[in-house]
Amino acid sequence: MAGQGILDGKAVIVTGAGAGLGRAYACDLAGSGAAVVVNDLDAAAADEVASIIANAGGRTIADHHTVSDPADAAAIIDTAITAFGRLDGLVNNAGVFYVAAPQDDDPSRATDMVATNLLGSLYCGLRAIRYMVGHGGGAIVNDTSGAQAGMSRRGTYGATKGATASLTYSWAMDLRAHGVRVNAVSPIARTAMVDYGVALGERGTDVAPEHVAPLVTYLISDAAAAVTGQIIRLDGPELSVLSRPGAQRRTARSDGWDRATIAAVLPTLLE
Repeated sequence: MAGQGILDGKAVIVTGAGAGLGRAYACDLAGSGAAVVVNDLDAAAADEVASIIANAGGRTIADHHTVSDPADAAAIIDTAITAFGRLDGLVNNAGVFYVAAPQDDDPSRATDMVATNLLGSLYCGLRAIRYMVGHGGGAIVNDTSGAQAGMSRRGTYGATKGATASLTYSWAMDLRAHGVRVNAVSPIARTAMVDYGVALGERGTDVAPEHVAPLVTYLISDAAAAVTGQIIRLDGPELSVLSRPGAQRRTARSDGWDRATIAAVLPTLLE
């Protein structure tokens, strides 16, 4: 794998890389020349992916820390620096998933989801950013979802992804001057999460995770030097850039917004 791609000489971390999209990302990054830290709480899965990469001639190391603890997240970042002498890219892919109606959602389960999906990206990102700012820059790719715009029985999950989108936009603004690019992907592929939904009667997909992996590799690479602060969705044959949230273009003006005026005008804006 080494010496064959656009990421030669770079070191990249992929969290949650033991299966699904993370596994596909790690293998594609390694196939493009990167040295890869394969992180996953499932030690056997992380070791297996690292073995696949190593057997193909790539540079890799498995890591079994959790992203949901600040000290462990720091250790993940330090693993790359210690093993490879540098850190050029971070793919915040680790996440957990469940569905629940709001009246049935469990606070402790929701807390665990926030700790992994949101705080995990925050903890890993902050540690990586400090290194990248002091060492000439780098690239971060976060994971979001269409659920951030609202989806039935995915309130907590969507909230973690919406917050991750906000992190992406904000970090990109703050870090551009330091040579650190931050983007996010909103992928559609057949994973354990999608199969979980199918079992509940939801629509599935036959798109393999490997279909999405080149997008992440591109965003980590110098070929995407002009791309930052974007959320990019890949859904089968369709590639799109998501619009940033903000005020709708339809507006109304009044010298005074009392209850009666609001009640008269707001329905016209919602038509």
